[in-house]
Amino acid sequence: MIQVDLPAAFAIGQTFSMLSRNYLKKEPEILTNKLLGPFNIYLTTGFVPGGLFLLAGWPAWEAMYTSPCIENNYNNPVIAAVWVLFVIAMILCGNFGYMLGHYFYKKNLAKYVKYTLSLGVILTFLPFLIRWGCWEKIGTFAEVKAGGGYPFGEEPFFTGWICIMSYLFIAGIIAGVWFLKKSKKLLNC
Repeated sequence: MIQVDLPAAFAIGQTFSMLSRNYLKKEPEILTNKLLGPFNIYLTTGFVPGGLFLLAGWPAWEAMYTSPCIENNYNNPVIAAVWVLFVIAMILCGNFGYMLGHYFYKKNLAKYVKYTLSLGVILTFLPFLIRWGCWEKIGTFAEVKAGGGYPFGEEPFFTGWICIMSYLFIAGIIAGVWFLKKSKKLLNC
């Protein structure tokens, strides 16, 4: 969900900065450190596809049924641009989270990473609390607002959601383990 994916990207950046904290403490360059490139590969191939997949398949659900406009991207450059900006915003939020973590570690302010990560997690789950239950029905904006749609656990949505969430989870674990190993290796160079 758009309102969830952006703070989640920030929290992921913070998490990856924590995974590589010992390396980041000694790395003076925030914009050119040796793990920023691999982090962006993970972001663009491991995290962003989840939001884009759900936006392409179920746009009203991905936008938490806030507006019917998100569904009307055909022949509509403004809405198409919103989709592109969503992808760019996820990448920027993830990078900001990672670079902010790097900055905190570099300045011996490591405790702030825990606070900003906590804030990112809270902001990730806050839309679910504010719009409680909006994820339970799947359909177009008009269908769900009229009381229709189908339950979250039915096909084809549920299988697609399980597949993309599995992909996100597996990609995150693989990237996280790689980050731990690579940061230790870079630290010992």
